[in-house]
Amino acid sequence: MRYLFFAALLALTVTSCSDKSSTLIGRWELDEIDYTEHYKSIPEQAREMIRTAMNKAFKKLKGKTFFTFSENEKLTLEAPNFLNQVKTTGGKWKMNDAQDSLRFLFSDELENYHIDRINADSLILSTSDVPARTLILLRKTN
Repeated sequence: MRYLFFAALLALTVTSCSDKSSTLIGRWELDEIDYTEHYKSIPEQAREMIRTAMNKAFKKLKGKTFFTFSENEKLTLEAPNFLNQVKTTGGKWKMNDAQDSLRFLFSDELENYHIDRINADSLILSTSDVPARTLILLRKTN
């Protein structure tokens, strides 16, 4: 009986792990970037100037930045560059065994994110990497 319990628990664990990965697969639009944690590290006298500059920069990304996660751990990022031309960059994604964090690798750049929420409609990722931020992505169905 004990072995049956552990086998059932293992099957449940494997199933729940694959659910998060399969939920991730698809195209996601960057809806918001929250820099609240980053602003806490900036001296108060410079905070509003930095906030204004970051909000202005995000307006160039809004509606034009998409992450596409493929089943084979391929990641495609579509985003405007400094000339406001949309560029596509290929990379890889990897979810950890605990299914609570994601790693993005683009060329030599590595980004680590904690999965705050993932469901069929939204993906919320946070990082303490500089600048500390939370990404809010919404699933694109078309």
